Amino acid sequence: MDELVTRQVGDVLVISLSGRFDVHLSLEIEQAVNELIDKGHINLLFDLEKVVYLSSSGLRIFIAAMRKLEGLNGKLKLCNLTSSVKKIFKVVELIDLFDIHDSVDEAISAFRR
Repeated sequence: MDELVTRQVGDVLVISLSGRFDVHLSLEIEQAVNELIDKGHINLLFDLEKVVYLSSSGLRIFIAAMRKLEGLNGKLKLCNLTSSVKKIFKVVELIDLFDIHDSVDEAISAFRR
C-alpha cells in the first residue's frame, strides 16, 4: 500500500501517509492502522507531510486509532500537517484533540517527555 509506509524509531512507529484520503482509501488505511495496533504498536506518529486531501472519513482514521490506543495506554501524535490539512482539523474543531508537531523529530522527542 503506497499510501501508508511505516518505520520504527525506538518505541514509536512512524506512519507516513500520502495521497488523497477519501471514504474508500480511509477505510483501507483505518483497517491497516488497527492491524498495526493489534500487533502491539501503541506509540503511533502519523506523518502527514504528503497528504494532499483529507475528508471527514480521513479524520476518522485518527479518531478511531486514538480511541483504541487510549485503552492500551498508547499515544498518538501527528506531524507535518500541510496548511490545507490543518485547516480541515480546525474547521471541524478537532485541532485541540490531537498532539500536533511541526516535524517528525519534534514529535519523537515529545514521546519521550
